Amino acid sequence: MILRLFRAHLFMLVFALSAILGLTACGGGDDNTKYQPPADATVGAQVGNIAPDFDLKNLEGGTLKLSSLRGKVVIIDFWDTWCPPCRRALPVLQALADEYADDLVVVGVAFGRDGEEKVRSYVKENNLTFPMVLTDPQFQVVQDFGNFQGIPTTFLVDRRGIIVKQWSGGHTRAEYEAAVKEVLGR
Repeated sequence: MILRLFRAHLFMLVFALSAILGLTACGGGDDNTKYQPPADATVGAQVGNIAPDFDLKNLEGGTLKLSSLRGKVVIIDFWDTWCPPCRRALPVLQALADEYADDLVVVGVAFGRDGEEKVRSYVKENNLTFPMVLTDPQFQVVQDFGNFQGIPTTFLVDRRGIIVKQWSGGHTRAEYEAAVKEVLGR
């Protein structure tokens, strides 16, 4: 009798563990595999390439890694406080970040020529709430993104990390928004 009871409990335990393991293996977590770039994609700054990854210091003292944003559409805007077209573009990008907050992340990459404190002050005074990072001291991130000559230079990256659009100079909200809507499928 005790042996039969033991077998019944053992069977129930094995069954319960199998069910738990099966559920876990069938999607208990989101690993973003559906947002992986194609295996044959090349890393580079051109449209159609995987955006170069970066891990840059943010204004809060931490860092932001571009690849951590996979699954979101990302606008990467290279700018600085002394640049008039940059200053005109930032409120437009903030409006897009606010309107499409569920699907879009805007990341500002500030050169910080006048220093980190100047960037911090500018961001605060202009109510910019999207993630803001600083270029690395060697400007490797600029080299990785094609060593462009002017700012603002802005990249639109799809959910898989592929660059789908690049702009040089400031643009209108309509131009940015049309590209964002296309990538979002709206």
